[in-house]
Amino acid sequence: MRKMGLKRNSIIVRLLLSMLVVLLIHTLILSANIRYGGTIDELNRNSINLLDEKVLNRKNHVQNEMIQRRSNIAKFEQDIQDEINSFLKEKGTDYAAFKQDSVLMSEFLERVVDEIVFTVRQSAVTGAFIVLDGENKENYPGIYIRDSDPLFNPSDNSDLSMEIGPSAAARKSKIALGMGWKPQFIFDKKDESSFFYYKPFETALMYPYADFSELGYWTHFTLNNYGTKVISYSIPLINKNGSVYGVIGIELDSDYIRKMLYYDEMAANKQGTYLLAITRDNGKTFENVTFSGSSFNKIFKSGTDISLTRKEEYKNIATINTGISNKDTIYGCIHYLDLYDNNTPFKEDKWALLGIVEEKNLFQPAERIRFYVAISLIFSLVLGFIVSILIGIWFIKPITDLVKEVKSSDPEMPITLTKTNIAEIDELARSVELLSTKVAESAAELSKIVGMMEVPICAFEHDLKNDKVLCTDAFFELTGAKREKNESGYISAEYFYKLLDEIRRCPEPDSEDVYCCENGSCGNRWLRIKVQKSDGKILGIIEDATREIMERKKIEYERDRDLLTHLLNRRAFQAKVIKLLKEKDVKTAALVMWDLDNLKFVNDTYGHDFGDQYIKTAASVLNELSIYNGIVGRMSGDEFYAFIYGYEDKQQIKEIIKRVQNKLCNTILKLPDGKDLNITASAGIAWYPDDSTSYYELLKYADFAMYESKNGEKGSIGEFEKPVYNKKILFFNGKKEINNLIEEKLFDFVFQPIVIAKTGETFAYESLIRSKSAVLISSRAIVTLAGSQSRLYDMERITWFKTLETFKKYEKDFENAKIFINSIPNYILSDKDLAELENKFKTDLSRIVIEITENELTDERVFIKKQSLAKRWGCSLALDDFGSGYNIGIAFLTFYPDFVKLNMAVTRGIDKDINRQNFVRAILQYTKSRKVKLIAEGIETKEEMDTLIQLGADYLQGYYLGRPSLQPKKISPKIVQEILEQSNEHLAEP
Repeated sequence: MRKMGLKRNSIIVRLLLSMLVVLLIHTLILSANIRYGGTIDELNRNSINLLDEKVLNRKNHVQNEMIQRRSNIAKFEQDIQDEINSFLKEKGTDYAAFKQDSVLMSEFLERVVDEIVFTVRQSAVTGAFIVLDGENKENYPGIYIRDSDPLFNPSDNSDLSMEIGPSAAARKSKIALGMGWKPQFIFDKKDESSFFYYKPFETALMYPYADFSELGYWTHFTLNNYGTKVISYSIPLINKNGSVYGVIGIELDSDYIRKMLYYDEMAANKQGTYLLAITRDNGKTFENVTFSGSSFNKIFKSGTDISLTRKEEYKNIATINTGISNKDTIYGCIHYLDLYDNNTPFKEDKWALLGIVEEKNLFQPAERIRFYVAISLIFSLVLGFIVSILIGIWFIKPITDLVKEVKSSDPEMPITLTKTNIAEIDELARSVELLSTKVAESAAELSKIVGMMEVPICAFEHDLKNDKVLCTDAFFELTGAKREKNESGYISAEYFYKLLDEIRRCPEPDSEDVYCCENGSCGNRWLRIKVQKSDGKILGIIEDATREIMERKKIEYERDRDLLTHLLNRRAFQAKVIKLLKEKDVKTAALVMWDLDNLKFVNDTYGHDFGDQYIKTAASVLNELSIYNGIVGRMSGDEFYAFIYGYEDKQQIKEIIKRVQNKLCNTILKLPDGKDLNITASAGIAWYPDDSTSYYELLKYADFAMYESKNGEKGSIGEFEKPVYNKKILFFNGKKEINNLIEEKLFDFVFQPIVIAKTGETFAYESLIRSKSAVLISSRAIVTLAGSQSRLYDMERITWFKTLETFKKYEKDFENAKIFINSIPNYILSDKDLAELENKFKTDLSRIVIEITENELTDERVFIKKQSLAKRWGCSLALDDFGSGYNIGIAFLTFYPDFVKLNMAVTRGIDKDINRQNFVRAILQYTKSRKVKLIAEGIETKEEMDTLIQLGADYLQGYYLGRPSLQPKKISPKIVQEILEQSNEHLAEP
């Protein structure tokens, strides 16, 4: 054997070794030339200089774009200054009062929308904004308008969206509200997203003599909850007295800037990335603003700031710390943008453009040279191998012939090989013949041993070089395969794989490598097949898994089925429907919930055993839905669910449900006492996908629809209605909210002026409740929910005490005006609370006018007590909502109020409606005869006000004259003048 090994080495191995020595010498010479010739270093320097030039040009382009976009902000600032000066002059007020008046601020913002839109269009930016400094240091009034495509400018504002600002301003300018719209800006000094406001604003306070252009501030932030990232330039608004009253600015969408960063220009394979960043520590770290290039996230951690790890190696080039494990060095070319002058407060905030390339991409030309050298070496090596192999083939041809003879021999017959007359080779052939005989004998013995163990398992082996497969005896029993000639363990590979494919056509769900042979030659049997490919052979075993699968199916059935009805239980129904919704297109489907109507009666009257029979009978009927592509399950004692799917429209499903419902209701159960009992059930339907695509929501909606049906008419079928659901859910949620509001006293009381129709003077203010809740806003909803929770007395107490507390706070602003208080109908303060009220506000009670409604007259005891209070305090009574449609005029027969408040349903549009005018004339004729003053409320236009003055109304109230405010406001001189002019015309008429 040793001599034969030496001969083998002398033929092939030594030839290969000789060729490798020659190639090694050739490689060493070529490598030395490349390494020490300076070619690679020169190519690398050229790559660095080219990168530097490209980043510089790109930096200049981005810098020019940003500076150009901000160039029109000076005109924007001047337009705002002119507008505010004109506005304040028109309103007869100053900056200090303006900052405290949210109504004036909102009116001013509506007026400057056009200036903001003009700035967006003129500057070709993606957004512009204005923020005003108010009294509230968390919520700031302002407007933020965006244009997602500044290059597209239609004739209207259809391409714009208002992200922040008053909805009235949006409606007036026909601008759509953004998806994340908010009425005001919400700032936090610690939040960097608020820096675009605080930085220029506070810097302007620190440098009072600086020009606004020196205080401009570039920054970036996320605009809303939808992840809109923007870059902004903002400047402070400074009035002529040097006071800072807000901030204006423009915005560039990060995606807009990103499109300017052509990352594919940096490297030949387009694997570079551009990063626009900010550094505040002189270039040690860079804060990510925006980037381009798909390789950025591969190189860096998402959102991580960039830091330099060592000093610059080349001009403007440095290596960068990526933040993740990376063997390849990352190079960054850094060029700073000149966005600030040297004397500005923000000069330390340096904006920079970084061109970032991995070393392998930057120095790709040099790598190509290395690659070509390596290819030439490989080619030489391959050529040497080919030559060596050709020479070797000539020497080893006798061995090759012997191998072919072995491969072509029949594995079922003893192997006999032809002699080559070469001693060593003939000795090897005799050894192969002996080994073949021993292997066959061992295989037969192993098969007998496996058979003696009585284990339902078999094995097979297929040498891919042959067309025969060797199988153990148990293989034929388990698979039903037919033996070939001589009853040997070999079968043809074609027959074997055809049989294997037939078995594998029926895989067992949720079982790995297990297949079911249904009604085949092997009977009802489950087989586990394990196959492994190794060294040109396929080995495998087949195991009888029938007992294991049957036991598992029994366990699963008991786990997933309801023991009484054998329908799916809650868990199995849920799992099956959720899986169906994920894996299939169910088209139109319905989730139906049935609730048996008489189960409690049957259980209580005839016992639970008969109640179980009632349930099983109903389940048997409902299970017929299975033939209509339905999944049926029992949820609890008397509740059943069904999911019917795969139909083109709802009508087909409705007919199926109705058919089953009719059969259910016509099913008669014989009672123990001989009577017949019809099975009835109420049902609710939720539709997929119209109502929801979520299983849990469909379940909730079907349950809601069922109980709506059950509460209406038992035995009926109801469909889910979203408006009804929302209304009831709001009422349910509102109960908790109203209790919280009352407990925490989360109410404000605002005051709306009531004006004398002849002079325009403010006669009184009506106190109106305002909730601090985002859920309950309507005062009508607040009173309704408070009544449902028996909290109306608490509301009455809060109304009196908080109204008078607010009155005392702003007593000087009220001057001599009266206060109208809306008392809760049919409720009056307890003697204890009245004593406390009189003790705290004794001197102010005579100025009160108690408003009562016609409903108040239903509780004579409370009404008489309120009359006595008015007499005791020396105050007045007013009849509210007169003309609202309930018992008009009956109230005058019961008591004599001092004032009658005409409901807005009458005043609204009265200038255009002669019937309303005649109605008011009739009321005025009656009130004047009774010396009762008429107050017309709900006036929203000048025309309505003029008409009511002409008709002879005593007092006027409404949004046109003055909006409700926490601190009482005087009527504007313009409105007073209009009232006087109209009143004089009315008096001059004959």
